[in-house]
Formats: sequence, structure tokens, C-alpha cells
Amino acid sequence: MELQGLNILIAGGDKREMVLAAALAERGAKIWLHGFEEYPLLPEAEINKGLPEQSDVIICPLAGSDDKGNIFAPFSADPCTLDGLRQQLFCAALLICGRLPAHYLQELNKAGVRVFLSGEDDELAILNAVPTAEGALELAMRESSVTIHDSECLVIGFGRCGQPLARTLQGLGAKVTVAARSPEARAQAWSHGFGAIGMDALTGLAEKSRFIFNTVPALVLTAEVLEAANRAAVIIDIASRPGGTDFAAAGRLGIKSFLAPGLPGLAAPETAGKILARVYLPLICLRGRRVKK
Repeated sequence: MELQGLNILIAGGDKREMVLAAALAERGAKIWLHGFEEYPLLPEAEINKGLPEQSDVIICPLAGSDDKGNIFAPFSADPCTLDGLRQQLFCAALLICGRLPAHYLQELNKAGVRVFLSGEDDELAILNAVPTAEGALELAMRESSVTIHDSECLVIGFGRCGQPLARTLQGLGAKVTVAARSPEARAQAWSHGFGAIGMDALTGLAEKSRFIFNTVPALVLTAEVLEAANRAAVIIDIASRPGGTDFAAAGRLGIKSFLAPGLPGLAAPETAGKILARVYLPLICLRGRRVKK
């Protein structure tokens, strides 16, 4: 899958996008980095900082942009925004982005720009679940004074992230209980050897859990649940922003709690970057060239 002749703009992102940039450059694309002013330039000749005159493909991070159009760009010296890329966006053949404001998505569709919302892609979510789980465990172990082995661990949600997280905890010797809404998810958790409870039983489990991991993008760790929680617990929330934890209540109660988006880019950027390349490369080859008018 060769990319000769393509200008690819990577706008925002973290270390995994740098790995992605190198992988795409190896295939012959000319890569431009925007929002990486505070990151040292890679040595490859076909990787540049700044904006090209015109982009065939634009890649924004999995975190995408917020409702105001601000793009996740931790290495940017200035705000990285969709509005700042407007001229590039509406001339591209393909935009890859985790999430977009609805009005931008409508405008791009009307302009004939192909949009791939990477934050909704099942393949990417499943592949990213492993580095996400490892990153969550790394953070939990760093912030606690006890081992995960032999500790009571509560995993809220048993989807694409909850499943590998629960299995990894079990492999470390933890006592794992899964909280899930659906009877099917609870049955699946039970069949894998985990304890399984409904969401209505969270309060009781929070009281005895030393580690609590939330994967549900809705408020589940409410002030009421946290009031009953073990004060020595560590909460790691890996759900999409704003997470599923009442962080103000956790702080007031003295419970350590962390909203931890983007864990693959922090815990395993090389693996995470290769995952992006694996998913994006065939997509770019298929849809990344502008139609000549």
C-alpha cells in the first residue's frame, strides 16, 4: 500500500501520532505536522512542521475536537482548532477524526469531504483496549500503597475496554467484580470467573473495593455511591470525557480519582501508533486522493 504523491496533514495528537507519521512517511507520503511545535522534529526527510498549501488527507487525534472545535494537541504552542484548519479541511479528500461538532460534520458532508469518525470505529476501539487496560493498571499501581494482587477490584462496564481490563486484573491475582446494566453482560462476566452485579449494587461493592475502574460514559460513581466508598480506594475513570465519576465529590471525600483519557498514547505510544497505522493505511489508500474536477 504505497502513498506516493499524497500530502497528509496530521493536526494535533500525542506521541502515537508521531509513530503514525513515521509509518505513513515510510509508505511514500509527504507528512505535515500541525500542533507539534513543542515536539522535536522527526529525522525523516518527508516529515515537515506547519501546513501545506493543500492536503489530500487530514488526520486529527482519536480525542477529536470538543464542541467548540478545539483539537486535542498537547504539544501545540497555540490553540489547535478546526476553524484554523478550515481552508485545508474543505479541500481535502478525506478527514480522519475521533469526533466532530455536528455542524462541522454536516458542512464537510455537503462539501463532499469523506469523513471517517475514528472514535466510532469498532476495530480501532478493540485494538486500543489492550494498551488502555495496561495504562489504567499502571496508573492505579502508581497511585496506591497496596498491590493489585489479592485486592478487591471493581470494573464498571463489561464492553470493549472493561473485558480486557477485568482479564488483566484477574491475571495479576486480583479479586474482580464486574458491574454491568445488562443481564447478558453480567452472565458473560460470570462465565469468565468474575463476580457480577447490577448497577443498583454499586454502593455495596464500592465500600469494600480498593481499586475502582470505570468504563461507562455516564455518571455512575455518584456522590451517593462515593459516600459509601472506601476512602483508601483509587478510582481510574477511562470513559470518554467527562467520565462517569463525580470528581468534585471524590475530592471532597479525599478519594483519589483520575479521569484518564488517551492512555494508549501515554502508556504505549509505539504500539498505539502502529494500531492507528494498521487501521488508517488501507482507508487512506482507498479514499485519500482528491477527485480532479
